[in-house]
Amino acid sequence: MSLEAARLSIVILTEDSGEDGRATVEALVGRMLELVVPGYGRHRVDFLPSEPKEEEAMRGNVWKTDGKNPREHERRVRLLRYIARKLLSPNTFVVFHVDGDRPWTERNSSENLDKFDRRVLTQLPQVAERGRANAPRTRLRAKDDAEPPAPALQIEHLLLVCPFRSIEAWLYQNVRRASEICRREHGGRHVGDIEAWEGKRAELDELPAPDQALCLKKAHNKELASRGFPTQLAYDVGKSFAESVDRMARCGSLRAALERTRVWE
Repeated sequence: MSLEAARLSIVILTEDSGEDGRATVEALVGRMLELVVPGYGRHRVDFLPSEPKEEEAMRGNVWKTDGKNPREHERRVRLLRYIARKLLSPNTFVVFHVDGDRPWTERNSSENLDKFDRRVLTQLPQVAERGRANAPRTRLRAKDDAEPPAPALQIEHLLLVCPFRSIEAWLYQNVRRASEICRREHGGRHVGDIEAWEGKRAELDELPAPDQALCLKKAHNKELASRGFPTQLAYDVGKSFAESVDRMARCGSLRAALERTRVWE
C-alpha cells in the first residue's frame, strides 16, 4: 500500500459562526475518530475547511430553508452540489455539524434532524444525478468505446455530528479544563457549578443552554475541545456524543480508511 493510499480527507461543515467554530468541531472529530479506530494515524487525515460560499449556507442555516427565497434557495442548492462533489471521492468524508436545539430527551422532535433527513440526505442523490446529466461528455476515442462509468455517490461518507442541545453539552464534559479556565480568567466565579458536573455528566445534554449560565460562555470552546478532552468519559454518558460516535463507527468505509492510516506507523 502506498503512503498516498493511506491518507483520507475530512471536510468540516459547521453551523457555528464563531471565530473558532470550525477548529472546535475539527478537534472534537479528531477525538471521536480515536474511539472509532483507536490509534489511527491522525497525521494522515487531512481536515479540510469548506469553501466560503458553502460556509454561508451552513452558518446562516440556509441549508434547511424551504426554497421560497430565491437567493437562499440558490445558496442551499450550491451547498448540496458541493457536498455531492465531495462524496464522489472514495477517500473523502464530509462532517455535517448542526446542534439538535433540544434537550436529549426531546431529540425526536428536533427540527434540525428532520430537515437534515429531508433537505440534505434525500435530495443529495437527485442533485448528484442532475450534475452528471449536465456534465460535458468526453470525446470517444474510437467508435466502440464507451463512456467510463460515473463515480458513485458515497452517501454513507456524509457524517452527521449532532450535539444535544448544543455543542457546549459536549465541551463542558471537560470539567477539569473548564474549572481551570474559570479560575484563570474569572477568578473561579463558577468553579463550584462546573466541578459539580463531574458526578452528573449526563445532565449536560438536558440543559437548555449550559454556556449561558457560566462565565466561560463560548469564548473557550476551542481550548475545551483540544486540551485534555475526556473522550471516553463523554462517550460513556451514552447520549448525543455517543450517538454521533456510533454513527461514524457504522460507516465501514470510514473504519477501513482509518485502519489504513495505521499501516505506516
